[in-house]
Amino acid sequence: MLVIRFQKIGKKNQKIYRLVLQDKRWKLNGKTINILGWWNPYLKKGNFKKELIDFYVKNGAKLSDTAKSILQKQGIKLSI
Repeated sequence: MLVIRFQKIGKKNQKIYRLVLQDKRWKLNGKTINILGWWNPYLKKGNFKKELIDFYVKNGAKLSDTAKSILQKQGIKLSI
């Protein structure tokens, strides 16, 4: 099962998150299938590939709870 979730990158105390597509069984910081964007929680800014996210969700990928809430706050409409 594929899942869209955040992967932590960056330095200590300067975390930035990358939105990735992974198999649910893989480790969180393991390999990824595709990178779908990034999120900076300190600046509340991010850049997401809306078309790819929508494509994967339509084809069966599940969103994590955190990813779903942040994408909705950023105004990205998802066809779930």
